Amino acid sequence: METKINLADYLTNLQRADTETRKSFLVDFSIDNLPKLDIFKTHKKLYDRLKLVTDTENLYEADQLFKTIHFRCLNNNSIEDALALLFNGIIFFTDKKSLQCAFDLSKAFLETLKKCSKTSLDTILRTQIKLIHESLGKCSPTEEERAEFSIGVLKWSSSLFKKSRMEMADENSIAQNYQNVFGHYDIHRDFAVNYWKEKNYVQARYHFLHSMDSEAFAYMLIECHLNFGYPSEYDLFLAQALFQFLTLRNLKSAEQLFFHYCQKHPMIYQRHNFVEYKEIVKFYKSWLQRDKSYLMYLERIEEYFFDVKPAKKESGGLFSNLMRMLTGDNQNSRAMTSQEAAADSDKEDSHSVVDLEDNDILD
Repeated sequence: METKINLADYLTNLQRADTETRKSFLVDFSIDNLPKLDIFKTHKKLYDRLKLVTDTENLYEADQLFKTIHFRCLNNNSIEDALALLFNGIIFFTDKKSLQCAFDLSKAFLETLKKCSKTSLDTILRTQIKLIHESLGKCSPTEEERAEFSIGVLKWSSSLFKKSRMEMADENSIAQNYQNVFGHYDIHRDFAVNYWKEKNYVQARYHFLHSMDSEAFAYMLIECHLNFGYPSEYDLFLAQALFQFLTLRNLKSAEQLFFHYCQKHPMIYQRHNFVEYKEIVKFYKSWLQRDKSYLMYLERIEEYFFDVKPAKKESGGLFSNLMRMLTGDNQNSRAMTSQEAAADSDKEDSHSVVDLEDNDILD
């Protein structure tokens, strides 16, 4: 039997991984490491000034210096340096709760993105975008500034994908066309995780729908149901997301979401499948009655997969006891005619000891 997923542990592990990534990334892109940028190799005094005003938290002058140095990077066509500098400034100002300065630099970050010649989303840029989005959320009293940044980044990321002709129905072309409209899968995924950690389920849901991380989406939906839904609504939380995926013509994600949600939800996996199992057994009742060894197999299956303990043997034999447990029929409805009993007796005699030995293989 598969161990049930612990949602609290999953989210804790997710947050721990994000924290470690943030910590190591910010060390690599700290102000202390800015001298490696080309602009500071030829203007060391400019870096010394920036280091001084940031150390003394002179926010006004720091804002002016970040913008001035950014302008010089653009004039030198050093786009990567410009993005690294702006990222550093945004993190600095969000940590100091200076939202307006951070937001101004985030708009400059978007404009710089439009000027770069990137054709794909590399790991460094993806992490920068994720951390800027997260940082803006921490210091913004409203979602306006972060929403504007999110829309701008996703719109830029859609330009990384050229629209293919719809006759090209292969999976790669479908993915290209989808991201050309909605933006990069990975950026949506990162935004979704940021919102999920903040318990902003509405925004997290939206971005998960446009990502390819159906597993994390399933975990989030399970958490939503367990925290806000009635026990009987476990199917509704899944159904709505499936319909939305299908409306977006994203069959692959719908299939994956269905699998992960049903597999990991503590209220679905065992109960729902056992109900379906009993219905199947009931449907094939007349067929199963033809051979009592099938019922012995079913008993082992229930014990192994559904933790159902074998029923105590009562008078009437193994066959009638198992059918009573599986189908819930009353004693009168299971009573066989004398002819049926005789037929069963003949079939029991026809079974060899090998049949019973084969059943032991299930152990």
